[in-house]
Amino acid sequence: NGEYIKNIYPMIDRIDTDVVWDGDSEYPMYDIDLTIYVNDTDMTTFNMYERGMDPHYLIDKHMMYLLKFMDISSRDIIQVYLKVIGPDGSGIYGI
Repeated sequence: NGEYIKNIYPMIDRIDTDVVWDGDSEYPMYDIDLTIYVNDTDMTTFNMYERGMDPHYLIDKHMMYLLKFMDISSRDIIQVYLKVIGPDGSGIYGI
C-alpha cells in the first residue's frame, strides 16, 4: 500500500494481502490472496486494461519483487487468488 505500487498504478487505493503458509519449514509453500481496491469509478472488467490496470502484470512483476523481501520466491507459491474491487465495493475482476 506504499508509494511503490501507487506510483505505477495510481488508480489503486489499497491492496489487502493474505499470505498463507503451509507450515512446512523445510519446503515452505504459500497461497496468496490479493484483493486490489481501485479508486476509478469508471473501471470495469472490460476496460481495466485500457485504463492501465493489468492485475496479472502487477502480480508477476511487482508483487513477486516485493515478496522477495519476505523470503518468498515464485517457486514457493502454490496459488494466487486475485480480486479487483471498485470504489463502490462491486467486483470488477476475480480469479
